Amino acid sequence: MAWQVDRLGPLFAEVLVAAADAALVPAGARFAADRHGPFMGPLAGIEGGLAAASYDAVFAVACDMPRVDADLARSLISLSEGFDAAVPRLDGRPEPACACYRRSALEVVRRELDLRHLKAADALAQLRVVWLEESDRSLFWNINTPEDYQVFLSEI
Repeated sequence: MAWQVDRLGPLFAEVLVAAADAALVPAGARFAADRHGPFMGPLAGIEGGLAAASYDAVFAVACDMPRVDADLARSLISLSEGFDAAVPRLDGRPEPACACYRRSALEVVRRELDLRHLKAADALAQLRVVWLEESDRSLFWNINTPEDYQVFLSEI
């Protein structure tokens, strides 16, 4: 998280980290409480960020996606104007853990979580979404194993 905050944080007027515990938040970011606690998935983090944000647009990125870059963030934020969300889609599958959400999405996200619907795709189906179809697949690589982490370390 600290690496992403250091790398992407300067692009934004406000940097939030949605987590169940404020102790996890690195320097340079503000805590966005996850009202559902641990193990509720990315949708709960998105809700926490939207609820805590001072701005209408919230660029959300999962902490295990270290290749997401400034160009992708800017594209999604720009595309989201007039929509509830701008979401990349690869091979027909959404990447909701790397997207721009507008505050207008909060009510739907909150309702889905309250119903224990944890799939972000369920919430997206109820939102006005603009899809980013052409994206560099490598940007969405994520760290799932110790080996993946070693690959990441070799790249930085």
